[in-house]
Amino acid sequence: MITKGALNKVLEVCSLAELENGTTVPLDEEKAGIMNRYAELSANGLRTLGIACKDGNSVKDFTREDEKEMIFLGFVTFFDPPKAHAADMICNLEKLGVKLKIITGDNALVANSLGRQIGIEQPVVLTGTDIQNMNDAALMQRSAVVDIFAEVEPNQKERIILSLKKSGNVVGFMGDGINDASALHAADVGISVDSAVDVAKEAAQIVLLNQDLEVLVQGIVEGRKTFANTMKYIFMATQC
Repeated sequence: MITKGALNKVLEVCSLAELENGTTVPLDEEKAGIMNRYAELSANGLRTLGIACKDGNSVKDFTREDEKEMIFLGFVTFFDPPKAHAADMICNLEKLGVKLKIITGDNALVANSLGRQIGIEQPVVLTGTDIQNMNDAALMQRSAVVDIFAEVEPNQKERIILSLKKSGNVVGFMGDGINDASALHAADVGISVDSAVDVAKEAAQIVLLNQDLEVLVQGIVEGRKTFANTMKYIFMATQC
């Protein structure tokens, strides 16, 4: 039987850990080293999963209730770097008065590393656990200065969007998953991409055919030109 997932959840169902030579020892003896290695990998921007196993039973299927007293084997890491010009595009958005905030389910260390990669020198990170312990008024004040919302649960995305709107911001939200649908509805402008799941595309007001932040920059510029020309026409018409 093999199980994988978020490291903390995997460790909760393990009682042993396997060493490099194949022998097993009580998990408590290796847990500190495991957590240190996990923090090191995450700080380098690697999304990290834990893997565990135990002997199976050919008579019955493996169920969630069987995920206990397992042997921790190690990590699987994934690296998904941002596009090379992402930092430039974010800088262009800021010049237009648009502040980018990241909402992610990744752990805070990975999110912090991502923030630095895209040009946020000292990102302010708020975790889903912190959000859970905040009332709406506290979240509204805190969200104004936060750069990255990390370890966020799907139901917290909508709450973050609403807190930003209550602070007087016009909020656009970009998402492509099933869990993003409620946040896309809550935002002033819901944005998705052509490769997103159908639920996300239906919830969005704008679907991008090109998955690039440059499209957003161009869209904002053209939208402002259109708005300015419309206002000029209205002023001219009213003066006449």
